[in-house]
Amino acid sequence: EGGKPDGLEGEIPSVFVPQLPASVIESHFHFGVLNRPESVRQLLASPALLRQITSDFVLVLETDHVLMQPIPNLATRTTPAAFTFGYMHAHASQDWVIQRYWPEGSSASLDPVGPSPLLIHLDQLRAIAPRWLNFSLGLRSNADAERVMQGWVQEMWGYSIASASIGLRHQVFRDFQVEPGALSSAAQLDGFPLRYWIFHYTYQFEYYLDGTPCQPWTIGEFSLDKRHFSAEPPPYPLPDPPPGANKAAFFLVGAFNEAMRALGTAWPRRQPAPGSSEPPLQSVYGRRRLDWFGRHANGFATELRTMPLIKRLVGSEWACEDGSSLQLGGNGDARWRSGRSGRWGSMNNPDLGGACPVGACIYVDVSGSHNVAVNGSSLTVMRLFYRTASATPEVVARCHRSGGGA
Repeated sequence: EGGKPDGLEGEIPSVFVPQLPASVIESHFHFGVLNRPESVRQLLASPALLRQITSDFVLVLETDHVLMQPIPNLATRTTPAAFTFGYMHAHASQDWVIQRYWPEGSSASLDPVGPSPLLIHLDQLRAIAPRWLNFSLGLRSNADAERVMQGWVQEMWGYSIASASIGLRHQVFRDFQVEPGALSSAAQLDGFPLRYWIFHYTYQFEYYLDGTPCQPWTIGEFSLDKRHFSAEPPPYPLPDPPPGANKAAFFLVGAFNEAMRALGTAWPRRQPAPGSSEPPLQSVYGRRRLDWFGRHANGFATELRTMPLIKRLVGSEWACEDGSSLQLGGNGDARWRSGRSGRWGSMNNPDLGGACPVGACIYVDVSGSHNVAVNGSSLTVMRLFYRTASATPEVVARCHRSGGGA
């Protein structure tokens, strides 16, 4: 932020440059990825920063890349090397957009690449950088372009058009990186990990606790997704994936834990020691309570169809000792305390231990977030475990069934 160090520069030699002004990002639909070409532009414009680069070639990576093998220099002075993206194959219907920025160009001249991962000579990067930034800014402010070029990768299209416009063609490597997830095919993981140089953890590892992979647009009972850690880094250590998860999931957890362990006290978040009076920090469990997911077809509706506990509780009413009534509706809606509304659903979370056992635990998010242990005809409602000050659950209500349900 503002070109300030992030605290890890002692471990990873780094240079920091200011981001594009907030007004520019806002005027381009909050597309923060525009800072990639902008940061390269600033690097190449600064003799002081360039002095830190001692090679004629550079490797351009993203922050969600794990190096799996030593990477040979696949580039030459005339030909960069890049990963081939299946969604970056240009076609004739895009020519009118390409020619807006490169009048004499066409889709036939574009390589199916982006700016990362990329091995390239510095002179070539200098030539591309201004156009890469300008074309990306133009594409992102052109609403018509999104009809034929996916909005979320328009900066990649900016690079592809820019490199073609100065006459560059890339060597493309299908196995430069791997982008696995819980639903990876056996073919993708054949030869893993030695087959690939880079692990790009852009896709999620969503599993049920029995190791069954979840379908797309599902949050797993075990959920390893970089997006959970946008606001704060993951705590060390991460738990292993469920038995039966694929080898890419185990590799990624192992890589995270290896890196966090190596940083020692420099890593900012660690789980409390076993037996500590402090509650655990949330990492990969308990993520299924998000409202959008509960309303998705793969959310509460699937739980109702597949989970015996949810089938048993749906439509039930509960009389609580404080005089309030808790209702667990048939579509995942809940009502409690003066009729306030919220959501409920399954909460199979090993972090909760015996306080809210797997298979006998739900969440009820009304007037705050709560975990609820189900014991026959009684409920024990507890404040959300991760936000308490103690490892001892804070009970906020006890309720008994008064009607409804199976």
